[in-house]
Amino acid sequence: MKILVTYISMSGRNEKIAKHLATYLENKAEVDLEQMVDADAYSIPEYDAVVVVTYTYGDGQVPDEAQDFYEDLLDVDLEKTKFAVLGSSSKTHIHYGRAVDYFTMQLNSANGDQVADSVKINEDPDEDDMKRVERLGDYVIKSIE
Repeated sequence: MKILVTYISMSGRNEKIAKHLATYLENKAEVDLEQMVDADAYSIPEYDAVVVVTYTYGDGQVPDEAQDFYEDLLDVDLEKTKFAVLGSSSKTHIHYGRAVDYFTMQLNSANGDQVADSVKINEDPDEDDMKRVERLGDYVIKSIE
């Protein structure tokens, strides 16, 4: 089993979340952890699953550094590749976690197979949030076993 965990992080929150998830999954599968600016959307079909970790920028946009990856998903047939999306945002923002929603829609449009509800974390992740991240990881593992 091979899983790609790709993330974009400005404050370090999403990097922390992605690294925690990758470490959690490493006992169960081969995991590649890549910053989204270095990840290749066209390589996703080579994986059994992909997990995207993103923040929401400005007025609810996908971060600029994630735009190439996001747009490339339009040209990729994920061939029912399993996926999940999560990310940190701020509940004080009117567009709380909207980039998580955008990535979820984009991956579904690319013929992906969503295996867990998207997870939105308010600002810095706490212990309960990390348990939610691990549960998302469990869903990903169960979907590819």
